[in-house]
Amino acid sequence: MTIGHWHREAQRALRAAATAMERHPASSAADINAAVIARSAIYAQLARATELLVGGRPVAEVPNRAAALTILRRRGQRLTQLYVGLRVAGIVERQFPPPPAPVTAEPARSLHRAADAVGVIADIFASHVPPGQRPRTPEGLAIRAGGGLQAGIADIARLTSDLVMIDLALPGWFSHGRGHLTEIYRPVAEAARWTTNSGLAAVAREMIAAGRGQPPLDALDIARSPINPTPSVRTVDDAIGAVAAARSWMWQYPGQVTGVHLQLGTQLGLAVHMLISKGAPTMVGGWRQAAIAAAGLRATPPIGPAQEAAAELAETLRWVRSQAAVGRNERVPLSNKLVVRLSSELSFLAVTLHRGLSAALRRGQLFVKGEMPLTRPAGSLVFRTAERWRPAVADDDVVHDLNRGLAQRHQPENDTPGTAARAFPQPPRPRTSVDQTSDRTVTGAASRSRSRTQ
Repeated sequence: MTIGHWHREAQRALRAAATAMERHPASSAADINAAVIARSAIYAQLARATELLVGGRPVAEVPNRAAALTILRRRGQRLTQLYVGLRVAGIVERQFPPPPAPVTAEPARSLHRAADAVGVIADIFASHVPPGQRPRTPEGLAIRAGGGLQAGIADIARLTSDLVMIDLALPGWFSHGRGHLTEIYRPVAEAARWTTNSGLAAVAREMIAAGRGQPPLDALDIARSPINPTPSVRTVDDAIGAVAAARSWMWQYPGQVTGVHLQLGTQLGLAVHMLISKGAPTMVGGWRQAAIAAAGLRATPPIGPAQEAAAELAETLRWVRSQAAVGRNERVPLSNKLVVRLSSELSFLAVTLHRGLSAALRRGQLFVKGEMPLTRPAGSLVFRTAERWRPAVADDDVVHDLNRGLAQRHQPENDTPGTAARAFPQPPRPRTSVDQTSDRTVTGAASRSRSRTQ
C-alpha cells in the first residue's frame, strides 16, 4: 500500500472520529484513555514523519509550552513551527492507563486507526531514508535531493489540521457536564486547548498552500526485500512491487549484482517498453541495445538474497511477456495510471543496473568471449574452435554497448536534479526551500543529518 493510500486512510479515520465526538459523548474512562493515548500517538508519528522527510530534527530539543508558543507566534520559520507544534501538542502532563481490551468504541477506535495509518506512512519513509544512514533506495536519494518534499510536508500539515479539529472538540466530548471527569482529565483539556490556541492550525494552512501543485509522494511504497519463495505476479501492482524489491536490494548491495541480474533486468526493461510502446524504436532502442549486450556476458550464478532478487525479476519478466502475448489478440487490460507506475520503475532499474555493472567489473566477476583459436583434437582431421572466456573490462565492446544502452534510460547518478525528477511518477522539482523563511537551525539540522549519512 502506498503513501497515498495510508494518507487517505488517516484522513477518513480522523474525520470519522470528529463526527463521533459530535454525536456520542464519552461513556467510560477506558474509552477516554484510549482516545487520549491514540491522540498523542498521532502527533508523535506526524513529528517522526517530518523528521524523516527533512533528514533530521528541525530543533535539537523540544521546548516547553511557553517556549513553543513563542516560536509558533514568530513570523516565518514554518517548518520549525510545524515540528515544534506537533511535538508539544502530543505531550499530556499525566499518564493514563491503556484500556484492558481491544478498542471498539468510537471515537477511540477511529483515532487508533489514524495512529496506525500515520505510523505506516512514517515506516514507508524510514524504509527509503533511514535515520542516520545513507538513503537505501533511489527514491530515498531523490527525497534527500528535495524530490516531493514540499508535497510530503503538505500532506503532514493536512493531517495536522484534521487533528486540531479533534482537539477543538475533545474537552467537551469527555466532560459533557460531568465535573468529576473534567477534573480527572484536566491535563488532557489543557493540552487540547493549548494546541487549538497555539497557531498550529494557521501554520498547517500555510504549509498546505505551499505544497499545492507540487509533485506528490502518493505513489511511494515501502521498500521491501525480495521474498523466498518468490510470490507470483498476477497484476501490475504485483509487478511494480517485485521490480521495486529487486532493484532496491541491488541498490543497497551493488557488489552482489551478477550477470543474471543484468540479463534479466535489461530483458525486463525491453519487454515492458515493447508492451507499452508497441515496439516503437525510439522507445525501446536503449533497452534493446542493453539486452543484446548483457546476453553476451557470463558470470558466476547468484546465491542467497542475490538469487531471490533475480527470481523477482524473472517472475516479473514472465508476467510482462504473458501480457504482451495477450495484447497481440486483444487490448492489454492495464490502466494508464498503473502503466505509468510500472514504466517509472524502469529508470530506477537502469540506474541500479549501471551501478551493479560497475561494481561487477571492479570485482572481475563478469566474463566475455576471448580469442577462439583453432585446435585439432588428437586423431582428428577436423579443426575446431575452442571457446574461451576472460574477465570483462570497461573497454570491451559488449560492456560499452551495455553502458550506452543503460545510459539512454537514466541520467548520471550525481545529477541531483535529475535524480529527484526520476523519483516519482510526476517528476518532483529539486528543493529550493521547503519554507522560504526557514531559520538556520532547520537547515543546520538537516545538513548535519545528511553529513552523518555520507
